[in-house]
Amino acid sequence: VPQMVTDFFFFFDCVTVSNITYTGANGAVGFFDGGLSNAGLGAGLLLTSGSATNAIGPNNSGSQTTSSASNMGDADLDALIPGFTTQDAAVLEFDIVATEPTIEFKYVFGSEEYLEFVGTNFNDVFGFFIGAIGDTLQNIAFIPDTTVVVSINNVNNLAFSEYYINNGDGFTAPQNTDPQYVQYDGLTTALTATANVVPGQTYHIKIAVADAGDSAFDSGVFLSTESLCGE
Repeated sequence: VPQMVTDFFFFFDCVTVSNITYTGANGAVGFFDGGLSNAGLGAGLLLTSGSATNAIGPNNSGSQTTSSASNMGDADLDALIPGFTTQDAAVLEFDIVATEPTIEFKYVFGSEEYLEFVGTNFNDVFGFFIGAIGDTLQNIAFIPDTTVVVSINNVNNLAFSEYYINNGDGFTAPQNTDPQYVQYDGLTTALTATANVVPGQTYHIKIAVADAGDSAFDSGVFLSTESLCGE
């Protein structure tokens, strides 16, 4: 995983990255090329609560699942969704130094929990945390123009539906036969996590996704190589 992250940031001259760590299942993270898919992004890293290969389309299953052997959750993600406990967390952390005052990460969150488990106890969640070294990390992954975090119960066909894409249920055409459709039953539109930083100062970043309520039904976040430097 450290090599994958290094390769991911190879595309950018506005940041340097160090101290890369990963906590989670070995198969939960991978590169993706979404150019021929409906993921809404070109290419980048995929971080999941199960298996990265489970995201590959077509969407011919309504319940793709891979559970981590440890089933470990993440306290920072738990704090984003009070009343829920996370499992199968995949957590990527690293330090970053930017040469520009703003950095942006474009991402898409998807899940097999959609739509049948919206509004239930299964509230899978994504968080993007950043803070200067020594400061408390703050989540910056929100539904646009809000402070609402990105989770199953918060963005769907009923809540902030303008940012939600129905990707089928795993049993109906064209999603279950056409490989351009990723496996997840629902996706957000492409969203952006933006941070204002002091150029030359070191910041710690933590990117995490997890199941919530149980360890079943994968969720994942596609992190794009696009627009990190605000270009």
